[in-house]
Amino acid sequence: MACKIIVATVLAMGLDEGFVRGQTEPRAFFQDHVKLTDSEIQTMEQGQVVTKVLVSGDTTYGILVFGGVYINAPISKFADAYRDVNKLQGEKAYLVVQDFCRAGAPPKLSDFDRLELERKDIDELEHCRPAECELQVFDVLDFQKRVDWKSKDKYTQANQLARQLIYEGMTHYLAGGLKALGSYHDRSKPLNLYQATKDMVDRSYYLPQDKAGDIYRHVLEYPQGKVEGAEDIFYWEKIDFGAGATVRVNHVTLFPKGVGAVKLVVANKQLYASRYIRVALQMFYCVPDTSNPNKPGFFLIEMNDSRVPDFGLIELAIVKRIATGKSVEGTRATLEIYQRRIASK
Repeated sequence: MACKIIVATVLAMGLDEGFVRGQTEPRAFFQDHVKLTDSEIQTMEQGQVVTKVLVSGDTTYGILVFGGVYINAPISKFADAYRDVNKLQGEKAYLVVQDFCRAGAPPKLSDFDRLELERKDIDELEHCRPAECELQVFDVLDFQKRVDWKSKDKYTQANQLARQLIYEGMTHYLAGGLKALGSYHDRSKPLNLYQATKDMVDRSYYLPQDKAGDIYRHVLEYPQGKVEGAEDIFYWEKIDFGAGATVRVNHVTLFPKGVGAVKLVVANKQLYASRYIRVALQMFYCVPDTSNPNKPGFFLIEMNDSRVPDFGLIELAIVKRIATGKSVEGTRATLEIYQRRIASK
């Protein structure tokens, strides 16, 4: 119970009573609640990224990583840098990045023209069966029926089908949110994306409904729970942090009003991933440096939360250990990317 309370306080990151009322100085917060050492806090203040693995709300399948860095620039520069998602392409691990639905336009099939699964993934899709497929597919048997696997262009067919299904999925999402995406049917138990994402948020406490209800509803209930003034950005990416390439589709929301002493909140929610991670949410909090009002800088805090698939115990232990390392690496890389991009502006 004690760990749960600590995690609840840590993950609120500015949403607890102290930060809401502007009474908590960031350094004291990091020390008292995140349990960072004086050396780690000093490292952050010097503009270096600090990461820490925290207790997840799901100790079996969950991975939760804290990351933080001090950036000596206005918060608006982070917002500008985060909006330009296409510039992630070419950064570490980012093989291809493409935004879509710009300025509220509906998605087009051509938005996904550059999306390609790895050949080994397509080979696996040809032979895998429901309940034992490591590729994340909403309906494995339907996918297999729609590809002529004896054809010389089976890879082309499979990629065309993958693009079509993702395009259709995004059309459904924009109309009905996570509930409209349905469930993965690739493991022993179906996984409903809406319920799994909601369970992750509710158990992890970094977005408490009683302190940030509007943001909470936007993240979980979009488009029905949309917050006025929030800015939504959609993009897909092909990334590889060393465990093999995966395709992900993401929904980013910038909340410029923030909450309490947090002047900007950004949520990056995974809508689909071809491998490794079932559901994921990155939350970013921009907290001004209140101890030195003459400096324009802020602490950029990231909470990287995710769930791995329901592998057997031995395989799960291996997968989770690798995934935790990659989550730490990804959290550090993300903060370093934006720190560098902000500095170059």
